[in-house]
Amino acid sequence: KQWYQRRVAITAGDTPIVIALMRIPSYIIVLNTLVPISLYVSVELIRLGQSQFINWDLKMYHTDTDTPAKARSTALNEELGQIKYVFSDKTGTLTQNVMVFLRGSINSIKYGGQNPDNPASTGENVDFSWNKFADKKFTFDDQSLVQMAQSGDEEVDKYFKVLSLCHTVMSEHDEDGSLVYQAQSPDEEALLTAARNFGYVFITRTQKTMTLNVMGKKKKVPTATLR
Repeated sequence: KQWYQRRVAITAGDTPIVIALMRIPSYIIVLNTLVPISLYVSVELIRLGQSQFINWDLKMYHTDTDTPAKARSTALNEELGQIKYVFSDKTGTLTQNVMVFLRGSINSIKYGGQNPDNPASTGENVDFSWNKFADKKFTFDDQSLVQMAQSGDEEVDKYFKVLSLCHTVMSEHDEDGSLVYQAQSPDEEALLTAARNFGYVFITRTQKTMTLNVMGKKKKVPTATLR
């Protein structure tokens, strides 16, 4: 056994000072891994303050898109402070990686643009003013797909429900109340934005349900049915 594991024999003649000198080192070794709860709270408050400074940093503000920095986690502050070099691949990491929904194929029928395979396609930009949730930046040049969605076509309904339910996107609201999607993948955001403009709006999610607004009617879908 190590010296601190051995039982210390204390005799009746030992003074309190001698007992302390014999006992305290053992307690220090046993309890050295314990951290006070108050220290955890203090560290988290400091991290929260650092996150606010990241959000307020003008050097990380993108003027063209009016996008400030946004700290989504307080667990990376220490690691960010140690970064000296950033290695990147050619696309997506430091360059602009934009995904846009331009074409769709539903039940072997192509939609989008002037399509000779679909006589109903017009090739004209769609007016989404009827949809209060529509993203104003989104454009699509085939009115026939909107008409199919509004008429309740079964295949089109399934198509857009899949786009609006099968994803990992989180939703939130801006200061003006507008719906904003936070997606890790630009592919998911592009597909979900398309479904949103065609009337299949993903509103929010919980552990058990996902809420959609389908053509003005709110629907809750159990997440268990999506597995």
